[in-house]
Amino acid sequence: MRRVSRNTYRIGVEPNHAGKYEVRIEARYAGSNWALRVYFLVGAPERLSGRLQAVLRYLQRHEEELWMWGSSPSDRGLLFEEMLQEAGLELDHRRDFSRAPLTLSAAPGDSFRSLQWAELKRRLTERLAARAASRRAEALRSA
Repeated sequence: MRRVSRNTYRIGVEPNHAGKYEVRIEARYAGSNWALRVYFLVGAPERLSGRLQAVLRYLQRHEEELWMWGSSPSDRGLLFEEMLQEAGLELDHRRDFSRAPLTLSAAPGDSFRSLQWAELKRRLTERLAARAASRRAEALRSA
């Protein structure tokens, strides 16, 4: 049986020192064997899920354009940076990634199924709730 190559999206969510959530995404496109690392900030966990869904849809829809302008560092320029900024994204130059990222995958050109969105939302909610609980416990211990 032939194995189908799939685009893979690794997602890491970390709170930063300013109290915002930094969402880092590594999109690995199977068709071009290229990886794009981007990030965005959200101020509240309630906005995180919707914003993440919009960003992932953008990364899926514009795969070929992003690859064309971003795959070669020598070609990367103002147009590529501007494309990302229009979507509210910044290039992520860091090489480290979350220890346990959330992962989604889809065949090139396909959209995520509604079950995948529901599973992503559930897993995000669980992680954010676990982090909030550990912060409260840590605050109680230090008080």
